[in-house]
Amino acid sequence: MKNTQEKLLTSSRVAMQLDVSVKTLTNWYKWYYDNSIEKPKKFPKLPEYIQERANGPRYWTQDDVKQLKKFKKWIPKGRSGVMGDISCKYIRNRKEKEENDE
Repeated sequence: MKNTQEKLLTSSRVAMQLDVSVKTLTNWYKWYYDNSIEKPKKFPKLPEYIQERANGPRYWTQDDVKQLKKFKKWIPKGRSGVMGDISCKYIRNRKEKEENDE
């Protein structure tokens, strides 16, 4: 368990520090915890976040942000990168929603 006396950062603040969107941060964790996706042998681990209830806010410490920066630096970019399947799925779902809203 993390020391809760440390200042905790919300997903919005963490995303700002990493210069990514909250959705990207969420996608990293979806990829990380999806056992159906084959992972490279060596990659930086994602820190565990604090979440007190399902669908509740997620919190990280400043030390966690350092680990997340290492993960961000490691990620191969583009559709053929390790996140390609997750990103394409998100984009496809967003386009379908936009088409249905028209």
